[in-house]
Amino acid sequence: MTFRPCLVVPVYNPGPALGRTLDALLTCGHPLFLHDDGSDEATRLQLEAVAMAHPGLRLSRWPDNRGKGAAVVEAFRRAQAEGFTHALQVDADGQHDAGAIAPFLALGAARPDAVIAGVPVYNGSVPAARKYGRWFTHAWVWLETLSFDIGDSLCGFRLYPLDAMFRVLSRTTLPARMDFDTATIVRLHWEGVPVVNAPVRVIYPEDGVSHFHLLRDNLRLTRMHTRLVLGMLRRLPTLVARRWRGNAPRDHQWTKIQERGTALGLRAAHLVFRLTGARGLRWLTELLAAYFFLTGRSARRASGQYLDRLFAYAGPLADLPTKPGMRARYRHIRTFALSYVDRFLAWMDASDAEVVFPEEQAFQTLVHSGRGTLFLSAHLGNLDMLRGLGAARGISGLNAVIYSEHVIRFQELLSRINPGYSANLIHVAEAGPETALLLEERIARGESLFIVGDRPPASENGRTLAIPFLGREAPFPIGPLFLAHLLQCPVYLFFCVKDGPRYRIHMEPFADRVDLPRKGREAALRTWLERYAQAVETRCRETPFQWFNFYDFWGEASSLPPLPPTATPPPDPRP
Repeated sequence: MTFRPCLVVPVYNPGPALGRTLDALLTCGHPLFLHDDGSDEATRLQLEAVAMAHPGLRLSRWPDNRGKGAAVVEAFRRAQAEGFTHALQVDADGQHDAGAIAPFLALGAARPDAVIAGVPVYNGSVPAARKYGRWFTHAWVWLETLSFDIGDSLCGFRLYPLDAMFRVLSRTTLPARMDFDTATIVRLHWEGVPVVNAPVRVIYPEDGVSHFHLLRDNLRLTRMHTRLVLGMLRRLPTLVARRWRGNAPRDHQWTKIQERGTALGLRAAHLVFRLTGARGLRWLTELLAAYFFLTGRSARRASGQYLDRLFAYAGPLADLPTKPGMRARYRHIRTFALSYVDRFLAWMDASDAEVVFPEEQAFQTLVHSGRGTLFLSAHLGNLDMLRGLGAARGISGLNAVIYSEHVIRFQELLSRINPGYSANLIHVAEAGPETALLLEERIARGESLFIVGDRPPASENGRTLAIPFLGREAPFPIGPLFLAHLLQCPVYLFFCVKDGPRYRIHMEPFADRVDLPRKGREAALRTWLERYAQAVETRCRETPFQWFNFYDFWGEASSLPPLPPTATPPPDPRP
């Protein structure tokens, strides 16, 4: 799909903030469409002066005020007539951070079929009534779409695919005023247009001008929600069928799969915890796990793929005694959801989980030895419990290396409510030589690095090797082991798994150091990766419902013939 974006700004007497907004937008260098919705004489003259100074700026005007929604649609029509495919709507009152324009356009280029919807990140300037009053609309939107897909339906910072917009406009008349933003994104969602939520900083300038009329606009919003609920009821069979089928990603690459849930939903979970404690949060999570199981077709399929292969290759197992069906898939997804609760409680200092760590003394010795260590783990169990445990016991220098391309919203939430959570998070794009330069300083300071090695790299050109895993070859990244080679530090395997009501942490030596000689480097990498994959495989056999990779892990390799079970590990590459 072609991607040719522009900026669209509806203007109606925004006050002194207009000049600052236009300066910021013009600096970005993108085509800019302004539509003056019947502003006063001073605003009109200001806009005309800006247009004269910037000949590329497109300015249009109505003599009378017809509403924000009408002005946005008019600017969309003009943009589409000039061949633009996408329009980023920005309010003129200076509330939206212009620094978010580039990330939004990058998301739009990657997902030209989707609406990129702004989710506000507020500072202290937001009025409390505005901030918490939005929840009323959010609750209605969840009902109207039968989903939590829309992170915020009121934010006016939004990148629209124009073809999709005009498909909606050809079938219905959108509201012309303050109810435009909410009605538009709900109807786009009904049309099956994907919604990608992205954060945008929002401030309320001291000299800002609001045109929200408390009684009149609340009546408009009430009337709009009444119509949308009636529209949802007419579409109920279609919406329910869509939620059951799910929207399966077409790409096997895990970084292309948008994480389900929203920042708003996570904040709701935090509110439930504050009001009802851990028990209420666990009950809420049970409901959400059932919801995501019913609506997450791709997750159900990936879970079934993994459990079927595990059973066929290694079953029957103590925890998986019979061929897995839908009940086993539900248990898998539920276990994943509840692991988030445990992680959340650990960082809120509210966890009642017992942690059993037989090798804790050896771990403490390593941490305090002054010799940096690399801990290699997987998306298995709850590795974050260790960081929570370390923070609670005053253990510093436990660094988690994560991919910046896939920063989960859970991390962002915990960073807000417990700043200590993000203190030792290291965001990298790829585990390779550049990353080693970033991390070797931490190792030199005697700190510990935790990295997972069971997902293909986030970058498109990151290298993998096909390694036997649960009876078929799967792509494993070479980056973590190449990183271990570059850092030349001790490497340990590390897993933290749920064992009934408690967590059990397991640590074992993997290598004093990983050597990858130039001659025969790929063969050495393959041997190390086979040892790592077999260690993960062993943990999967012991705890089959705690391996959390809900995507097509095997990818195209799934068509390869099955491999025979291996009873013995590959040879140890250490001398």
